[in-house]
Amino acid sequence: MATKVEPRLEARSGILGKKKSSFFELTRRNVKAGSSYVSMACAPSLEDLEDYEHKGEVEVENTYRMEPPKRFVVEHVQPIIHSTLEKHLADLVIYDASVIGNLSKCIAGEVNEQVKLLDFPRFKLICMVYIGEKRDQDVQLGSRCLWDSQRDTFASASYESSVLFASATVYGLYYE
Repeated sequence: MATKVEPRLEARSGILGKKKSSFFELTRRNVKAGSSYVSMACAPSLEDLEDYEHKGEVEVENTYRMEPPKRFVVEHVQPIIHSTLEKHLADLVIYDASVIGNLSKCIAGEVNEQVKLLDFPRFKLICMVYIGEKRDQDVQLGSRCLWDSQRDTFASASYESSVLFASATVYGLYYE
């Protein structure tokens, strides 16, 4: 006697025995009548299209210059830092943490822009500003960097009033 196998079991065993296909093999699939595949792609918005447009920038070959054409001069940068700190912090009479956070960003941005005007080619400029409240305590600030001691350098200045202290540092890191 022959045993009858239900068609549903045959279909299941046929599916399980086949190798699963990849999503990227849509062209190789045998599409049966009555079945369909749906795919979706979102068109970029107008703001995104501006990012993908060719800007017309010129690509330049490496110069392999090992020495900077103009050195980072600490003596020119320190007065900029000190005058910017005095300009923004001289009229503060109380320490308000909500105001100081934005003020330190503003000072760092202004110092960075003024130092960029000195035109130190091939130097990356990093400006860090620390502002704290004076409450009869000691504060020690330190930094550690991995850099080339012959070409990279920094300039720093500090400001102190009866209610707060501030320290700003500009690092000039040479790009080879």
